[in-house]
Amino acid sequence: MNPTTTQAPAARCTLILVRHAHTDMAGRFCGHSDPPLSAQGLVQLSDLNQRLSTDSLTHIFSSDLQRTRQTAESIAQRCNLQVQLLSSLREFAFGTWEGLDWDQVVARDPEYAQRWIDLYPSIPAPGGEHFSEFRQRIQDAMNAITVEVQGGCAVVVTHAGVIRTFLGDLAGLQHSPADFSKFDYTSCWQVWRQAGKWSLPNGSSQRADVK
Repeated sequence: MNPTTTQAPAARCTLILVRHAHTDMAGRFCGHSDPPLSAQGLVQLSDLNQRLSTDSLTHIFSSDLQRTRQTAESIAQRCNLQVQLLSSLREFAFGTWEGLDWDQVVARDPEYAQRWIDLYPSIPAPGGEHFSEFRQRIQDAMNAITVEVQGGCAVVVTHAGVIRTFLGDLAGLQHSPADFSKFDYTSCWQVWRQAGKWSLPNGSSQRADVK
């Protein structure tokens, strides 16, 4: 009889998805626009670092935009880690709507604004990114990150649209009732990947210590 060989289970990779801190463009379309953190956002960093202080972080990834980079660099300084910047983690691009609030969008072109609401996500903002392309680049980015992290724990500092889209896809695949409708500045959401499969811990990915 041949001896039975056992294979060690694949290491579990943990990602903590973090929305950047506050900017002065809050309430406006801020996709590829590049504002820095506001005074309020800079104050939020201390609390964020306190909430992450019990995690044994091995990697930090960030969108290359200023608001995420500043947030990630604050975490990295505490953990003595290098921030790896990825343009693929950028927010959804809103084209000519960048920097506008909804009232301004409607005033410019009420007919297209209504079409966008009615058909979203089938049509982009004028000159903006198509949702299918955005969705694919986010999936590719998260998969690539887990290849590098392997069995470690990484913070991924990114944007509300990125997190909402990614977690929404995972919840749909797993028939999870988790609510992904609200993403406060500096909120944290945890996911796992093991043996090529993503999972949301305990049916929901929002960390209990998030304020």
